[in-house]
Amino acid sequence: MERNLRLLAVGFAIRTLGAAMYAPFLALFLYSILGVGYFEIGVIFLGLGAVQLPCSLIGGLWTDRVGRRRLILVSMVTETILTASLGYAFYVRSLGLAIAFAALGGALLAATSASFSAYIADHAVGSERTLGFTWYRIGFNAGYAAGVAIGGLLVAILGFPGVLFLSATFIAVAAIFLIAFLAPSPYDLSLRHGAHPVTNGKTQAAPARGLRESFALLAQDRVALMTATAFALIGLTVSQWNVTYSLFVHNKLGISYALLGVGLAINGLVVVFGQSFTTHRVLGMRHTTIGILGAVFYVAAFLLLGVAALWVLFPVALFFVASVVLTFGENLESIPTSTLPSNLAPPSEVGAYNGAFNMFIGASAIFAAFIGGAVLSAVSNPLAEWVLLCLPAIPGILLLRYASRRISGTADRA
Repeated sequence: MERNLRLLAVGFAIRTLGAAMYAPFLALFLYSILGVGYFEIGVIFLGLGAVQLPCSLIGGLWTDRVGRRRLILVSMVTETILTASLGYAFYVRSLGLAIAFAALGGALLAATSASFSAYIADHAVGSERTLGFTWYRIGFNAGYAAGVAIGGLLVAILGFPGVLFLSATFIAVAAIFLIAFLAPSPYDLSLRHGAHPVTNGKTQAAPARGLRESFALLAQDRVALMTATAFALIGLTVSQWNVTYSLFVHNKLGISYALLGVGLAINGLVVVFGQSFTTHRVLGMRHTTIGILGAVFYVAAFLLLGVAALWVLFPVALFFVASVVLTFGENLESIPTSTLPSNLAPPSEVGAYNGAFNMFIGASAIFAAFIGGAVLSAVSNPLAEWVLLCLPAIPGILLLRYASRRISGTADRA
């Protein structure tokens, strides 16, 4: 794999270690310490996510014009500052400040997220691109596994604000590392010298279109929009992992913070040691088929969790089993969602397409948190809760299957 992609994976692993020390426990802290209810937590996450949605699209358009490396570094530096600021907000127990800093941080991260995907796409095509995203994801989950394990242990010792300050320190280390070692991509170098952007050593069409023209091109690409919508519908179920999963496991299964942290760490470790294996086994398959298989694994894991809570059947053991099954689904689902946007994009619009897909998937994550909070508040039967939360995946799977007939074999091939 290209050297700079390895460096990006290492830097992002360090950054994710810091972020994972607090992010999976954020909803629990709001519930347990600040006394925010399930439904109100859903409303807060809905509001925070709504701020991010346009930023994802704008950031994607931005990264095609400003460059990849510059936005990656902006992302790291601003996340450091805002994570420390969020720690201060929780230290003074100000829900208003916490929401304000989280909204600003989320907006900036959304605006720079496409730059990471575009940087990888600049260095690889075809199956090599799929493998490049795989190692990026492995770096993410190596950091995630360490971060949640450390965070779950340290929350009880340092308190949530202390963990946030420590998180900001790790993210700062990642920023310094990438500033020092990450080189501009070929596209970045071409932009810097005013030439036609180059990707993988080949001259590509320059981003000569204005923002309006780029937006119009994307809006008229019915296949890309259909595919993004399908993944967004699947995401309404898949994204229950982000917030609802931790709330359910701790408050309804009775799993401690420490065991929850271990379970989340197992999720990260299964990715670290299983993502490359999974990716190599599905190379050559259609991305759309891989996405459908991933959704099925998520549904199976969530329903298993509901069964464990309904019948109080080996809750700890089934929590760990569900976490592993879910992670296999995550390994599969991450392949098309990370690679397919770049494959569908014209060469000069890779950032824009990644930004648009991020917006669609981000929207599903927002509504998933809101729906999850509402279901946890309104439904008492734990299995019925997960049945309801898995329903959106069905139309998503059907639409993705329909879209697959309209995507070229080259673009849809892992």
